[in-house]
Amino acid sequence: MKPIAVIGAGNSGLAMAAHLALEGHPVHLWNRTEKNISQLSRTKTIHCSGVISGKAKIKLVTDNLCRALEGVELILITTPANSHRQLAQQLSPFIQSDHKILLNPGRTFGALEFEYIFKKNLNKKNIPIAESQTIIYTCRKTNEDSVNILAFKQPVWIASKCRDQSEEIIQSLPFCLRQHFIPIDSLLKTSLGNVGPVLHCAPVLLNTGWIENKKTIFKYYYDGITITIANYIEKIDEIRVGIGRNIGVELEDVATWMQRSYQVKGDNLFQCIQNNNFYKTIDAPQNLHHRYLFEDIPCGLVPFEDLGIALGVNVSLITHLINFACSLMNFDFRKNGRTLDRIGISKRALNDLK
Repeated sequence: MKPIAVIGAGNSGLAMAAHLALEGHPVHLWNRTEKNISQLSRTKTIHCSGVISGKAKIKLVTDNLCRALEGVELILITTPANSHRQLAQQLSPFIQSDHKILLNPGRTFGALEFEYIFKKNLNKKNIPIAESQTIIYTCRKTNEDSVNILAFKQPVWIASKCRDQSEEIIQSLPFCLRQHFIPIDSLLKTSLGNVGPVLHCAPVLLNTGWIENKKTIFKYYYDGITITIANYIEKIDEIRVGIGRNIGVELEDVATWMQRSYQVKGDNLFQCIQNNNFYKTIDAPQNLHHRYLFEDIPCGLVPFEDLGIALGVNVSLITHLINFACSLMNFDFRKNGRTLDRIGISKRALNDLK
């Protein structure tokens, strides 16, 4: 049995590595920073609790990409999307023709960014690369070597630029993962189906005072997304869905996505969140330097804005939200964001992705 590479030892990386190992698959777990996996390197054990539980023995834990890819065909990327560009550059020298790559998730245009970097660096054009709409787990890393898997989302979309590659990758997945994915025809649908920026960016910015107040810990979804904030982010979501409609891609709104993924009921987003038992234990970020801003703005809101402008869609609410974040954090989220130009995609080429 060939080992499977899991790239990234954060929330979803630990969950996926533990899940695979507990199902009997040899796992090579890579993390960029050695100090964050020092204990795991010694014990090679992930303590998993929740809907999957047990002590998962990991074959290899390393910060060396070359070692992580030895004997591997399937590469599962679980790092934050704002690291994808650098990671693709780091991976390029080691990528072989038999490798298959799945981004968990791609956020918006992740698979296209990987393909662009591979072509630019080493003219590697035919490596199967797919992206998922979201991760299959609701999970939280509770320590360097422990993870709590709260739930599985059902089913999670997966797509690549061509259907054959999607099928090739999904068939290469072990059944324990494959059963949670469903292949779809359009990469635009997984990319524009990215609901992370909708659920994360505005609520964090609008709860800045509470997040920075060290005397307060609150539940991110239950307490942080009030009915007024939920109504506001539904307006942001209408723009995302409208961008898709403008280019011929029908998308779920965020409430419908939540109903499908978590089997919850509600007449609107606020009710769906309040009825989602899997969100009950999720705390708010402890500071603003969090992936809810530094991943979801450049790899979510920025490409939404850029694509919307290219299509002539009114994206003023998203523009205002990005501008607010830039001013509040004194950081240019657009500078390194996933614009169409930075991933080598023209407006005309978008039609090929439908």
